[in-house]
Amino acid sequence: MPGHIMGAIATVAAPAVLSMIATPDPGGPASGMGAAHAATRSGGWAARAGMRKANTRKGEAMNRRTAATVLGALAVVLAGCGQEVPEDPSERAYRHLEKALTGLERPLRADVEAEVFVRSGAIPPIRMNAQMRGTQRSAPDQAATDLDLRSVTTTVEREYSPDLVRTGAVRVITVDGRTYVRNTLQSSKWRTLAGTTTVVGNRGLNPAGTEAMLRTTMVAAMFRSKGYLVGSPSPTTTAGAQLRRYYISCMVGECLKKAPDILDRARRVYPPDALIQLELFVDEQDRPRILEVESEFLVGNEDMTRAVNVLFRAKLTLHDHGKPQQITAPVH
Repeated sequence: MPGHIMGAIATVAAPAVLSMIATPDPGGPASGMGAAHAATRSGGWAARAGMRKANTRKGEAMNRRTAATVLGALAVVLAGCGQEVPEDPSERAYRHLEKALTGLERPLRADVEAEVFVRSGAIPPIRMNAQMRGTQRSAPDQAATDLDLRSVTTTVEREYSPDLVRTGAVRVITVDGRTYVRNTLQSSKWRTLAGTTTVVGNRGLNPAGTEAMLRTTMVAAMFRSKGYLVGSPSPTTTAGAQLRRYYISCMVGECLKKAPDILDRARRVYPPDALIQLELFVDEQDRPRILEVESEFLVGNEDMTRAVNVLFRAKLTLHDHGKPQQITAPVH
């Protein structure tokens, strides 16, 4: 029951109960001059006055017992009415999720596994893919990331000749508004870019473009856009740990419309209608442990007469929650 109603009940009931304690029995003795006058009467009057006093004491005792009973009942009623309405499961789930999303916006280190598939219906068809493994460190307070893909394998499938397979390493550091890339598949030297690089460009598949697709701050903004619609998580067990799985699916432009700064960066990699699916696994302390990302979209020229379909998948296993990550520009 709301507090103002409980207060009203107490306000009305308390004076009535107190009056039961304080009010003497109607048959009780007179006071003031009446009592003094009674003392001058005969012994019969004195005897009757004694009886009235005894009756008064009995009446007061009964009133006290009655008042105690009423007060006890009132306490039970008020205690019962004071019980809060049970919290909605989706609200409780989102409250725990919000703690995990805050964790995604703090410094983190992640083990990364990612793969990209590029396909087109052109003649001859274009088929490329890349498998990548490494680590990513993020320092959102500095708007800085360090994606170190130590193992990168790219494959270009060819129709009438053997596939072209290359291996190397890719590192992408973003700090102070600049992006630094070293892609040993192309060169051992560092390059400085003014902005985010794309995953597919004029030179084909570019693994460095995955950096913008793995930003945990972007994932947090996407989950927040859904609010309570995220719903209750499903329990799961991973590597012996009890986790809760949260899942959403939406288009990038829709997910980030309330976060224009993040949307602006995402548009350099994703078209607004790119479909993205996110799975976030959270432990019992509401810490994000595993993040899985899958997205699919078309990339092409302005009129999309020459376009390829891109499928991106990644898994981040998250560590070092809140531990400071020192990220600096490379010396080159």
